Amino acid sequence: MDAVIVTVERRVHVRNADIACDAAADAEAAFVSIRRGYHVIPKHIFGIPSDEIANSGPQLPLWLERPFFQALLRLHQGNLTKCGLPKPDHKLFESHPLLNSQLIHYLQHGDVAIRPDVAKLEGSRVRFTDGSEEVDLILHATGYDWSIPYAERYFDWTEGRPDLYLSVFNREHRNLFGLGYLEINSSAYTLFDHISNVVAQYLHDQQHNPVRAAAFEGLIAGDRPKLNGGIKFLASARHRACVDARAHHGYPSGRRATLGADPVQRM
Repeated sequence: MDAVIVTVERRVHVRNADIACDAAADAEAAFVSIRRGYHVIPKHIFGIPSDEIANSGPQLPLWLERPFFQALLRLHQGNLTKCGLPKPDHKLFESHPLLNSQLIHYLQHGDVAIRPDVAKLEGSRVRFTDGSEEVDLILHATGYDWSIPYAERYFDWTEGRPDLYLSVFNREHRNLFGLGYLEINSSAYTLFDHISNVVAQYLHDQQHNPVRAAAFEGLIAGDRPKLNGGIKFLASARHRACVDARAHHGYPSGRRATLGADPVQRM
């Protein structure tokens, strides 16, 4: 979430939803400051894990999937602005949602309060754009930068993100890969498993099918697919590397099938 995190004498102000829920269990008060509204998705919907619904449910086109899930979330959660959460300034799926069920519970019971952006820190007081609070602890959940100092010169970086084919294959240096250099709108580890399998097949082809490996290297050098699945992600450096899980999962399999490769098998 786009804000800072604080705690107060047994009073806490937090930016990360999970940390806020932990703070709410013990602190006198906990505050979450956010700069923009986010779509909130519970971890379970009607007793089914949300990611299982996304991955195993009906594969709908985006124009139908988005209003379907918006209606489902509204039915399941109601109007979350009544809990103090700002209305999102973007459509569902255009940014990472907030996957949390406990936060709504604590907001409804007054154990966590939503605050806008932090304007200034004044000793033990945190001044938000709508007022101030006395606090004991500030937790800064500011995220992280992608950095590989020992190898950065071998990658072409733009806005803090390396330019990699399928977010994996270095276009200039053969057999230099970057596993995990992507933002994903679903479970990441199943996709990492799939990507690792594609890398393994490519390395296997170098020894056993060099013609097919050379054809794939042609794709690495010049193929620039759009892997957003039709979603217009937010225009930020973070979202520059954001891909749609289904689009990314399906594209390598389709391209390698075109080259005559065996279908990619998940471990």
